[in-house]
Amino acid sequence: MIVNYADGVINLPRSVANNIKSATREDLAALIALLSEPRALFSSAPLDECMADIAAAAGITPAELDSALSFWRGAGVIGLEGKTSAPHPAAGVEPQPEKPPQTETAEDEQKKPLPKRGLPELTGAEAEAMIEASPERRSLLNECQQALGRIFDNNESATVLSMREYLGLEDEYILLLIAYCAKNGKKNIKYIEKMALSLYERDVDTPEALIDYLSWLDASKSTEGKLRALLGMGSRSFSKKERECFERWSRVFHYDFDMMEAAYNATVNAIGKPSMPYMNKILESWHELGFKTPEEAAGRERPHTDTKDSFDTDDFFRLAVMRGVEDAKSKKKDEG
Repeated sequence: MIVNYADGVINLPRSVANNIKSATREDLAALIALLSEPRALFSSAPLDECMADIAAAAGITPAELDSALSFWRGAGVIGLEGKTSAPHPAAGVEPQPEKPPQTETAEDEQKKPLPKRGLPELTGAEAEAMIEASPERRSLLNECQQALGRIFDNNESATVLSMREYLGLEDEYILLLIAYCAKNGKKNIKYIEKMALSLYERDVDTPEALIDYLSWLDASKSTEGKLRALLGMGSRSFSKKERECFERWSRVFHYDFDMMEAAYNATVNAIGKPSMPYMNKILESWHELGFKTPEEAAGRERPHTDTKDSFDTDDFFRLAVMRGVEDAKSKKKDEG
């Protein structure tokens, strides 16, 4: 790589790199513009005299610049002298509230890759600097603490802030998720973090999508319990692949337990043992054909081939499925 230093050099403290993961675009733009302004670095005049020019160079509002400088000051990267907390009136712009990360421009809204081991960890100093820079962050933490009925320690506060800043989750989303977990007795922040990461991976990352998912989750508990008993899982939780299968059957295909039981019976008849991957193939086939009930699947007809002596694996699969459906119907009739 070749770097062109013809126009000069900007020196950044190494501590900036330690805070990049917590900094917003506005924070970084403000720091670069600040360190590029000679009056801010070498002049004995108050910093307020060049605040408007620094904000313009960074492409941000004076209020956003003020918030960014508070962030870097809290992180120990800079120290400010001769600067008041309010934006200078010479800027000609009314102070505006800090824009939260979720309202970034479209080019900044690309989803960030999930970390392998939870969310990035913030230090206590980083978390405190972020809270100091934004009343919205402090308000969010207060409401989360009320929902869980306790005061957060530094690590818990940092986790909530990381969910907001790194995943870009709206405050409403975080509060909905924490309230749901608290209602179900899951008040551990690490559990909530794990659930947030799992939902983010499934693209359940807006308040509307979360409400829809949680409604389905409550409604599906009975079906999941029956399926787990049918498969003989005992107290074992679904694996990731098994969870994906179950969610596809119930949320995407809108299949109830009767359809899953029919696919289970067809699977056992065909291969002699339970298998969720095999059940998944059966249910995907039924979904593609538009079947909504076990009776519709049992009535499936397929044209016969002209070659009588040929063995068609699709015929074998179809007959096994139909046998499973008929067995399920007979079982229900006997139980009735």
